[in-house]
Amino acid sequence: MSVEILPLGGLGEVGKNMTALGFDGNYIIVDMGIRLDSIMAFEEAEIGKMSREELININGIPDDNILHGRKVKAIVLTHGHLDHIGAVGKLAYAYNAPIYGTPFTIELTRRLLREESGVRLKNELITVNPGGSVRTHGIDIEFINATHSILHTVFVSVRRDGESVLFASDFKLDEQPLLGEKTDRARLRRLASEGLLAALIGAVRLDEPGPTKSEAHARQMLKEVMSEACSNNGLVIATTFSSHIVRLKSIVDLAFDIGRTPVLVGRSLRNYCTAAMDVGLVDFPPELSIHGRPNAVHNLLREINKSRSDYVLICTGHQGEPTSVLSKIANGQLPLDIRDGDEVIFSASVIPNPINESNRELLETKLMAKGAHIYRDVHVSGHAGRVDTSEFIEMIKPDNLIPCHSTFDKLRLMIELGKELGYSDDRLHQLRNGTSLILGD
Repeated sequence: MSVEILPLGGLGEVGKNMTALGFDGNYIIVDMGIRLDSIMAFEEAEIGKMSREELININGIPDDNILHGRKVKAIVLTHGHLDHIGAVGKLAYAYNAPIYGTPFTIELTRRLLREESGVRLKNELITVNPGGSVRTHGIDIEFINATHSILHTVFVSVRRDGESVLFASDFKLDEQPLLGEKTDRARLRRLASEGLLAALIGAVRLDEPGPTKSEAHARQMLKEVMSEACSNNGLVIATTFSSHIVRLKSIVDLAFDIGRTPVLVGRSLRNYCTAAMDVGLVDFPPELSIHGRPNAVHNLLREINKSRSDYVLICTGHQGEPTSVLSKIANGQLPLDIRDGDEVIFSASVIPNPINESNRELLETKLMAKGAHIYRDVHVSGHAGRVDTSEFIEMIKPDNLIPCHSTFDKLRLMIELGKELGYSDDRLHQLRNGTSLILGD
């Protein structure tokens, strides 16, 4: 039996992840993501109000025209980041297929769909717990626990008639993830022993030596930085990815330990945190304030401004996004001013593209001009580096290695790594969006 692997996004770029896997004419789609930097390049772009065609034209979502008319039996989501679920509302309607994902991923997808104008998907949304599996039209789809910077991330194994393909676009090998389960190494080794035809493996951080440090290390970094920052009498502001529930929990817990009151401010922060609580992934202290609505945010910031040394303000803005809470504070658009002695902790790296780098630099300049002291990169990545990617490949032992989810230079680094691990040229495949690879008989 032959297997067709058809990438539609995520190759030669960071974001817009989408791949179709075909078994004798029946297809499984894995992920439907947006490319955020392409959308951000258009100042007036509002993805919820834009059409599928408009977003394809600006390279914001995958062009899936090649799949229309084919027999798509399921859509599978690996995790809840927008570069994997952000295009569901624009693309999934074309397929008479259910959408599968872990409970947190499906809850985030539901919330995302509610925000989009005029989206009324007929696709059934079905939750599958990490470690679970489903079977459709003779195809087995397994959700294998993975650690990443968002909870309920999974590797997806798709198998039919003994031929299996593993999707591993986003992961790290973290033995101290703090929340959630560790990567299921035992299942991955069994998968290798059963025979793995191919694996698509993410190359986002392959240019870094690694191994990527544990989330427990990030908490220790935060503990040291927050203790130092809070020893002064200024306001302490911390910002990180809204989807990084584990990191947010660390900041909240450490603030309480130090004796300051943490508050979460920002629409996306409120959305992700309440979703995580709703599906039982995290317990925040009941006294924690989480505000996303404009009036509530304004009122809270006025209160903080009266007693600044009592608080740790956790807000959106780690990439310098112009509409984020931190950017609005720096621009004087919210009732909270930055003063000498204030401390700003960026618990996130800058996503490497010119727009983010420019936005972040501008934000930092404004904050420092008003007297703030900045702590940068109090952070560990959610992606494997070169050493841990090598360990992962040797653990799963795929017959064919396919790099994915990165720019062409890093996809090439994965090919070079494969050669170092003993893969011959005919087992290494650097693909392009829209061009399929046929494997098997």
